[in-house]
Amino acid sequence: MVYEYEGGWSAHLSDALWAYFTSPGSVIGFSPYLLVYGSDDISPVEITVPTAKVSAVNDLEWDAKSCSDWHLLNLEVVDEKGVEVEKRMALYHKTVAQAYNRTVKP
Repeated sequence: MVYEYEGGWSAHLSDALWAYFTSPGSVIGFSPYLLVYGSDDISPVEITVPTAKVSAVNDLEWDAKSCSDWHLLNLEVVDEKGVEVEKRMALYHKTVAQAYNRTVKP
């Protein structure tokens, strides 16, 4: 269904991209945002109405050392998630190949 917006489709592009990048994929089970940044996203609503996740991070004192430690932890999470994604993708490809091979007649 297509609706006509006064601002055109480009006015809603940022919202659509945000939804895409923060939604977990059905095959890999993780959002692209998590795979790139190593942490869950914080929605704009969580900034205006702080949740427990946001207030826990805001209560920390951020100096150069704590920022670098936090970043290293996030990089480790990204590596771990990447390995898990590779396993899930291999399983998905195997499942798709088996389904295809069942339908192909020699």
